[in-house]
Amino acid sequence: MFAAKQRDLTPAQRAHVRRTLWLLIAYAVILPPLVWLRSHRHVTDVLLLAMAIVASLPVLGMFASWGRYLSDERDEYHQAVVLRRIAIATNVTMGAAVVWGFLQAFGLMPLIETYWVAFVWVVTQGAFGCFALFSRSGAGD
Repeated sequence: MFAAKQRDLTPAQRAHVRRTLWLLIAYAVILPPLVWLRSHRHVTDVLLLAMAIVASLPVLGMFASWGRYLSDERDEYHQAVVLRRIAIATNVTMGAAVVWGFLQAFGLMPLIETYWVAFVWVVTQGAFGCFALFSRSGAGD
């Protein structure tokens, strides 16, 4: 099924998938040694700063890849679908951040690191993309 769906991708989608996969591989390679180093060795503040920046680069690359995809995509329908996914993911993420923030302020939830906001955005967008893909394939096939 995936191979058949992959053939249906536009050139811009294929390039975006390729970029994202390479960035995810980079993230998976980079993050574990940095976490290990932080927890098992005394690291200076300067090195901690560099480690934090290096750990964030693949995630920032994924966000940049979405922008690149939108500028490269020539099919207006595909652009509209992706823009809708981005809007939904942004609204869900910002809504969750606001609710969590107030729950924290009232002492009902613990403080969490802000990088989880990006995680929620990516997961929400991916979940909506899967939902849209499966609802479309069921309707048209």
